[in-house]
Amino acid sequence: MEEQYRQWKRKAIGELAAGYGAGAGERVDMQTLASVERRLTYNDFKASVMQGDDNGRLLNYVNANVIFQAGVDYESKPMVVFCACSLPSPREVDYDRLLNLIIFRLDEFVESDYTVVMFTSGAQHNPGWNWMLKAYGRLDRKYRKNVKNVYVVHPSLWSKLVFRILGRIVSPKFFAKVAWVDTLSQLANMVPLNQINIPQPVYEYNMKVEHTLRVPTSPSGRHQQQQQQQQPNYPMVSQAQQQEGGEQAFGLNTYVFGVSLEPLMLSNGRYVLPRPMRECIAFINHQGLLAEGLFRRSPPSTALRAAKDGYNRNQAVDLSLAGVNVAAVLLKLFYRELPEPVFSAANYEIVRALPAASPRTETGEPSDVAKQMDTVRARYVEEVILPSLKTEYRVLLCFTFALLSMVARNEETNRMTAYNLAIVWAPNLARSANPMLDVSMCAVGPGAATVGSVVQIMAQMFDKVFSHEIDAILGADADSSVDKARAVLDIVDRMNSGQIDGIQLAPPKLPPRKKQVTPVEKDTESKDIESKDEDEDEDEDEDEVQIFTDAESESPSSLAVGPVAVTKTHDDDGEDEGKKQSDSEDVAAKSIETSAEPMQVDQESQGQSQGQSNKESS
Repeated sequence: MEEQYRQWKRKAIGELAAGYGAGAGERVDMQTLASVERRLTYNDFKASVMQGDDNGRLLNYVNANVIFQAGVDYESKPMVVFCACSLPSPREVDYDRLLNLIIFRLDEFVESDYTVVMFTSGAQHNPGWNWMLKAYGRLDRKYRKNVKNVYVVHPSLWSKLVFRILGRIVSPKFFAKVAWVDTLSQLANMVPLNQINIPQPVYEYNMKVEHTLRVPTSPSGRHQQQQQQQQPNYPMVSQAQQQEGGEQAFGLNTYVFGVSLEPLMLSNGRYVLPRPMRECIAFINHQGLLAEGLFRRSPPSTALRAAKDGYNRNQAVDLSLAGVNVAAVLLKLFYRELPEPVFSAANYEIVRALPAASPRTETGEPSDVAKQMDTVRARYVEEVILPSLKTEYRVLLCFTFALLSMVARNEETNRMTAYNLAIVWAPNLARSANPMLDVSMCAVGPGAATVGSVVQIMAQMFDKVFSHEIDAILGADADSSVDKARAVLDIVDRMNSGQIDGIQLAPPKLPPRKKQVTPVEKDTESKDIESKDEDEDEDEDEDEVQIFTDAESESPSSLAVGPVAVTKTHDDDGEDEGKKQSDSEDVAAKSIETSAEPMQVDQESQGQSQGQSNKESS
């Protein structure tokens, strides 16, 4: 790339000198050309290549269709997808500029480990040998060193021949990382297929190879099974022991990753954060909030595997040695390996009903309408989406997004806005049996009703969305002047220090879960509501007459029945009738008779007063 940069500078200087010479015989000022050459930086060269002669249209096409990022693999390394079927025609596009754009895209990932997935099927335009050799020569050591896996999907005879020749001639060590993948079902066992937007030509070719696409039911598929086979086979703890001992039951005998939340978090009626969650949250809160690219950069595979194995064996894990990126990936890995995801296919319909955000102004600032819609969206997440989740999931999300909100506050330093956090976190929270549906539900955008938008809202408006959970966790300490995110994270520190062994949640604090009803039940329920509303209207008319009659009584006294105060008149007949009640009657029967008594007494007094007034008028 340095050679291309120098060539571009020479070309730019030559055009500038030609411009001077094209004037009225003016002499070229070499000092001016030298100063211009010094001001031409690499960023200028990059911007010029990206802009091109088509106003950046090729750049947008390449980033959206040819090479793009598709989430992370099972070890939280970024996945870079290359689609040969989307390569444009060499007659219409300059392939040298195309190569520069591809390399610019790779520059975003080469600083850390990454995985490459290449779809070679469905290609209509195959690049020539000269271009392939030039491309490999341009990809210097920093690109080849940090790539850990290259999965070539649907390899043709031509692609295998190219890779083998280049592997023997150029770098045998690099091509040892290449794996041939014949079907998408095989690829699903190597990388999370639900995070890749697979082009339609690749699907069509795959149907010729296999009739049914099989996706592993476990979160990590065969990759996770291979890792577990390398670890000692510890006997599992029974579910009764897990419920009895909570987290303490998970000693040297079982795993904490890939385990249901209920036995992990419930201990003697209290909610306890799993050990990897609370230690990683506390470590990032104190030492990693300013780390650039937090939750986006992947750590070394060996360090990540060692930390995960240490937690599974209940051993001490020194996160200061492992690094902040290991702690960040462990948090995402814990959610991703849950047997039941946070957002499953059953929650997608509720998420799709999320109100759309209003567009921003031309300056990018939110208008008054946009601010109101943001509040409406946050309220929908608070009152509809979160109540559809189990209590242990809501508690765990509350602690997690308290950390994410703190990360978003330092976006100027760590470059992780709420939008960026939603991009890297949504694939870890959503999972169903339809990979393509999961990919669409993880999209992030102002008008998108997706899990990604929900994650962005929860990170941006943590205090509003998790108000019920915060009040339940903090209890009496939930003061309006307190920084809620910091207060929740202080609870994590107290758990780690042993000051508290868990949190006791009051049942009224958390709103009840929304019941999922079928369309038939909805119709029945709507009819019941209509009939109930009619009955309530009739009751309200009777109550108005009753209140008016009570107001005319001479010496009223109040009698509280339920939440409403009913007025009762002093009447001898009513008092005698109340004395006739037996002491052995049930308390509920007494309440019913007492609540019905004022209506009867008031009707008698109303009849007496009406008869007396008739006599006076006559």
